[in-house]
Amino acid sequence: MKNKQDNKTIFKMANLFAPIIGSRDITVSVVEGAIKKTNTALVVLDFSDIKFISRSVAHALLFMRNNFKRRLFRKKEILFINVNDDIGKMFSIVENNQTYSSQKKPNFNPKKISIDSLLQKHDLNLNV
Repeated sequence: MKNKQDNKTIFKMANLFAPIIGSRDITVSVVEGAIKKTNTALVVLDFSDIKFISRSVAHALLFMRNNFKRRLFRKKEILFINVNDDIGKMFSIVENNQTYSSQKKPNFNPKKISIDSLLQKHDLNLNV
């Protein structure tokens, strides 16, 4: 399950889950619980033999990683290794989506104007 070396803890995800990880709730509770029990500041999640993770699992793992990184006490750095192309793309998509959605969206404040003011401005007389 875990392999402790060089002041880091390594979790082989394939030992914790099936090759396809689809449930965010189970993933977070198992992985987060295991990470909280470690005494090391560096935790490595090894994705060898994992074929696929769902978007919700990728989101949950990235969210969890950021929460551990922001802690004041018992802060932990979490690394993902041996990630195949599909899983890497999923992490990338979710990370890019989080970055895009966190950017400030432009304000849209339309002003009300009357059609008569537009007609006068352009000197259009439509009285027939």
